[in-house]
Amino acid sequence: MKALAWYSVVFSILVIIAFILFLVGVIAEPPFTTSEAVVWAVLTIPVVVLGIMVIRKKE
Repeated sequence: MKALAWYSVVFSILVIIAFILFLVGVIAEPPFTTSEAVVWAVLTIPVVVLGIMVIRKKE
């Protein structure tokens, strides 16, 4: 379960970083609208939080 949590956290953080780099203009525009990118970034925040909670959970 922790491996899945690590994967989710890393993937979600990379998505958020890519979104920030897109906003700054470092990377090219994604194949979807800006509003879709914002929604995607906002919806990945709970995934990061829950993934960190699972990683930190003591068994």
